[in-house]
Amino acid sequence: MTKALLKKQMMEVFSWIYQNKKTGKNRSVQGVVLYVLLYLLVFGMLGGMFWVTADMLCEPLVQAGFGWLYFALMGMISVALGVFGSVFNTYASLYQAKDNDLLLAMPVMPSRILLIRLSGVFMMGLMYELIVMIPAVLVYFLRADVGAAAVIFTLLIPLILAILVLTLSAVLGWLVAVISSRLKNKNVIVVFLSLIFIALYYYVYGRAYQILGMIAANPQAVGDKVRSILYPFYHMGLAAEGNMVSMLIFTGIVGAFFALVYVILSRSFLGIATSNRGTVKVQYKERFTEKKSISQALLGKELKRFLGSSNYMLNCGLGIVIMFVGAVALLIKADVVRTMIHEILRNQEITALIAAAAICMFTSMNDITAPSVSLEGNNLWLVQVFPISAKQVLMAKLKLHLILTLVPAAVLTAAVEWVIKPSVPFAVMIPLASAAFIVLMAEFGLFMNLKMPNLTWTSEIVPIKQSLNVMIALFGGWAVVVGLAAAYYFLRNVLSPLAYLMAATVVIAVVDVILLRWICGKGARIFETL
Repeated sequence: MTKALLKKQMMEVFSWIYQNKKTGKNRSVQGVVLYVLLYLLVFGMLGGMFWVTADMLCEPLVQAGFGWLYFALMGMISVALGVFGSVFNTYASLYQAKDNDLLLAMPVMPSRILLIRLSGVFMMGLMYELIVMIPAVLVYFLRADVGAAAVIFTLLIPLILAILVLTLSAVLGWLVAVISSRLKNKNVIVVFLSLIFIALYYYVYGRAYQILGMIAANPQAVGDKVRSILYPFYHMGLAAEGNMVSMLIFTGIVGAFFALVYVILSRSFLGIATSNRGTVKVQYKERFTEKKSISQALLGKELKRFLGSSNYMLNCGLGIVIMFVGAVALLIKADVVRTMIHEILRNQEITALIAAAAICMFTSMNDITAPSVSLEGNNLWLVQVFPISAKQVLMAKLKLHLILTLVPAAVLTAAVEWVIKPSVPFAVMIPLASAAFIVLMAEFGLFMNLKMPNLTWTSEIVPIKQSLNVMIALFGGWAVVVGLAAAYYFLRNVLSPLAYLMAATVVIAVVDVILLRWICGKGARIFETL
């Protein structure tokens, strides 16, 4: 039974590679190869950044006799990335999976079900962790004299680190689950705590090169801190240099930590997985509800779906927070930004054009429509049997994206224009271009989801975070902005910045109309037959 459940879990984790979520059928060999190559390309680009980081640290630390510190630091980075990449779906995959009730009804111990669930979290964390550790190990082999024991241990360390990533992710997921099972409005708390975590992560990331320089300049002080505060990573670093005793200590600490967490989780898993997830008993009170139009009711349904899922808000609506934060930061640092513009660009029209591109980049971080059809899941038949048209349902999904993106974008645009003081024509065109781009991204996300829906998921994190259409919708926005910037470079001697911005806005608006007609026509027919 355990073997069958483990196979099922692995198939679910990697189903995005071999299964067409629209038809439910397995992909062809060519399709599988294409998907694998695509993700290898993405991971390879990320790995390239960590290769640069590893190359900056390895040689000076190894030459100074602190090779262990190099591995300890890269290990900490890999754990941070692994936890960051898997923590947001740990809670959903452990406690909110749609087949939890089915599995718990089978003659299988809850502790064994938990172990199977954790295997999926382990694989996700391992994938993210290896983005850092593969470059780290390769750079170490190139820059240091490595003995046989060191080679063996450095190849084993990433697997042990993956267990540490799994344990930390499980602890955080358990904390979220405990809080969620006791709160009615749990999603707001989850999002708030997650935003704090993300803010800390990007604060450290933003100071990465400063931190790396400090480490290279004073490895002794940094090494003392790691040895005293982060004792397991100290022994991990020594193990990478071939120290057998340190390898046993590091493995033992990670194993004991995992065993302790697993025992605690196994005792609470059944209660949390079958809890009412925050519902509270209230006394019934009769009250009247305002009559709403079909459009208002559908929009309200989409908004409740968005606010009812912390995963949805964090992964698809993070741009809302970033735009507000960006606007506040611009207003606080207005004098600094103006000085930089004056010293670097010295061209008001180019500045305005770059500002428009930057706003579009920020707005593209919202991809609310991209998983909106897939999130209907097994309940899709409800909206299909109602006396409403598919067009009305799809328009509600578009409206939610537009409302939640246009409002913060308007605030950001106002802050940008207050700082850069563009001419009147640019002051008019920047918000028009931004609005046209937001409509384009909303329609494109819905277009991609209608083309590649996934209605058979067991955890909502799959359509939200692990779907190809979501990735294309997100990176597609960036690609459009980069493509428009490249087009201006080639046309800069033909069109002025203002003329180019006007022409680009017209082109985007035309594409908006074409996509809208497709969604209302063929897209609506696809939705009716899903």
